[in-house]
Amino acid sequence: MDRITAEGEGCQRGDMAKQRLGFLVVHGFTASLDCVSGVEAAVGALGVPTRIPLLRGHGAESPEALRGVAWRDWVADGEAALEDLLSEVDRVIVFGHSMGGLVALTLAANVGGEGGRDGERRIDSLVVACPAIQLTSPLAPGKPFSFLRPLVERLVSRWKMPPKYADPRLAAYDTNYAWAPIDAIGELLEFSAVTRGRLPEIDVPMLIMQSQADSTVAPESARIIAESVSTPGDEKRIVWFEETEHEMFRDCQRLEAIETVVDYVRGRLGVLHGGGTASI
Repeated sequence: MDRITAEGEGCQRGDMAKQRLGFLVVHGFTASLDCVSGVEAAVGALGVPTRIPLLRGHGAESPEALRGVAWRDWVADGEAALEDLLSEVDRVIVFGHSMGGLVALTLAANVGGEGGRDGERRIDSLVVACPAIQLTSPLAPGKPFSFLRPLVERLVSRWKMPPKYADPRLAAYDTNYAWAPIDAIGELLEFSAVTRGRLPEIDVPMLIMQSQADSTVAPESARIIAESVSTPGDEKRIVWFEETEHEMFRDCQRLEAIETVVDYVRGRLGVLHGGGTASI
């Protein structure tokens, strides 16, 4: 069951005029909501309505819940949360961490230019952090041993997913799954390849956050996205981090990472209210 939060929850939506901007938060593969809840809380403190859905197969007692879940299910969960948020806002910033970045990019490719008041975009912009376009796994598309994936999937039933932190003390507080079914790994790899092929369909403003020290998502992912999307050059930016590992919003640079997102949201609010330009 999805966990969904909203600013002003409990109010009758029919009694309120729509707000201009909302914020959708999408977590990563095998991740708990803890990996992105700090971002959701910080943006919500600005008075921006938010949603933070729990993607299918996640949040269960065992990673076995991921078995049989397809990447299209994760996109569908993101779409449902997006539609729900659009019932109270005109436009949405979609934020995604890791695999959540793939969901965010896919939503932008699917619905970025559709609907909206006065013909405006339904998706205002994207923030993708450590987006899983190019994984470091040797089985990932583009890697030397990707051709062995079918064999590995026949021989192995699960894949270890150890926590990745630059500050190893923080790993003790990690609440993500410690492993994943091999078929779910296959879905992630396919999702990465499909999303990469759709990057030219995306033209919304975008902030890309990537750590040079990330050992799960290859740092080149940031440049692949920036160079492949159709977003104008002055509306896309990469922000690099030097120390944090993949769990950017729980690791040693978490405060800096969260503030980077909050600053971007403030900038987009300024654009929509005619008070300035986006901090991109």
